[in-house]
Amino acid sequence: MPWMKVTLSVDQKELGLIEETLLCHDAQSLTVSSVSNETTLEHTLHDLPHWSRVRVEALFDLQEDIQAVVKDVRTTGMEVLDISFVGDDEWKYTRDAELEPRDFGGLWVVPRRARTSDLNNVIRLEPGLAFGTGQHPTTSMCLHWLAKHPPICKRVLDFGTGSGILSIAAKILGARTVDAIDIDVLARETACDNAHYNEVEVLVAETIPFGKSFDLILANILLNTIVQFAPILTSCLSPGGTILLTGLLSNQVDQVASAYPTIQFEETVPQEEWRMMIGSRRPAIIRGTD
Repeated sequence: MPWMKVTLSVDQKELGLIEETLLCHDAQSLTVSSVSNETTLEHTLHDLPHWSRVRVEALFDLQEDIQAVVKDVRTTGMEVLDISFVGDDEWKYTRDAELEPRDFGGLWVVPRRARTSDLNNVIRLEPGLAFGTGQHPTTSMCLHWLAKHPPICKRVLDFGTGSGILSIAAKILGARTVDAIDIDVLARETACDNAHYNEVEVLVAETIPFGKSFDLILANILLNTIVQFAPILTSCLSPGGTILLTGLLSNQVDQVASAYPTIQFEETVPQEEWRMMIGSRRPAIIRGTD
């Protein structure tokens, strides 16, 4: 099936506005990349801590009024770089080519259509509206940790799931249950689709189920969210459970530690300028009475 592709150059601070504009015109897919070839976007379209300018490619059905799309885009002050036709096969090939098979300590992330009969623990992804392919250092650190510490029979929470890559990894590696949480509806849809394609059961929701506790919490998000939700994440971590916090820069570690006073952080893993904090919940102290 042929598509109409509109390519834009967007200031990252205006990305939310352009996303809303394109979706109002029934964009079927949005793909975001850095104009200056910086690190690949890993979460939803709202999580861009460093990019100053991004390239957005939107796919539309041929029946869509592209002139109206362009008019509304230009009204926002954005630059239209290109309008072209692409075939379905060409689009899929392009997206697959950008996601090369990668090994994370025996856990593989590959394009959906890749041949992997000789590999175990394979996650198949096709980047779409929410990104998370393992290319970003924070996701890479989480995947390597999961591969080294398989969450066998554990209850796992993936807070800020994005593409669902960490949820799928946890389930493939033996988790009993996995809850994938994201406030972004597009991320939830993508996570559901990826989990279904990889034939794993993941419970995708907007909020953490009330009263539920977890043996392992994964939070690959940004500083403000990690700090804001510290009381909630701490309360739903089982005593002795493990929490991984990443999406952090080196100068943010102390602030995060202060926000989690009941968590004993045993290790901080560096990769480039990013950090992953690994901790466990201190057991409650029961004081006797005289």
